[in-house]
Amino acid sequence: MIFFKPFYVSVFVISILSSGCVLQSRQLNALLDLLSESPENISANSWTVRYSNYESIVYAVSTSEGILFSNNSGDQILFDGWALRKIRGMGQSRLNLNIDDDGTTRTFRKGNIVVSSHSCDPWQRQKNLELLRYFQVCSDKQEYKNSILVQNDGDISVIRQIVDERYTALMLTKLK
Repeated sequence: MIFFKPFYVSVFVISILSSGCVLQSRQLNALLDLLSESPENISANSWTVRYSNYESIVYAVSTSEGILFSNNSGDQILFDGWALRKIRGMGQSRLNLNIDDDGTTRTFRKGNIVVSSHSCDPWQRQKNLELLRYFQVCSDKQEYKNSILVQNDGDISVIRQIVDERYTALMLTKLK
């Protein structure tokens, strides 16, 4: 992970303030919030992402659209609390996937091209001793399950969802 030196951040902020214009950016605010956190807090938000043969570490940041998982390699995954909505990066293939999910249909798009639509049942809840599992059964040419695992303390620990027309799962796992 790249850490910015306070001097460069200060120069950047001063140059923006002295330019006479107002800059309002959720990404900038999220970056400044992230920079103000100690390295221990940043590592507390680290996750492993797996997609096909690709694996990397991403960091979770809350945005107005949901939770954005990203890293300095250009990987970006947007999670709205139930569904993965946007996926960018993921190694050499450099994905550009969008998923529309209205609760009954998941539509997969590459750029603006619809590549597949799957029918999905409502999310169901299954309680075990140490965790709560939410799962959703979806189907098109084959049936599959999307799942979200939640610890007893309410924190999500694993998100596993099919994200493309080839039934490839993307899995985010919270690191301890």
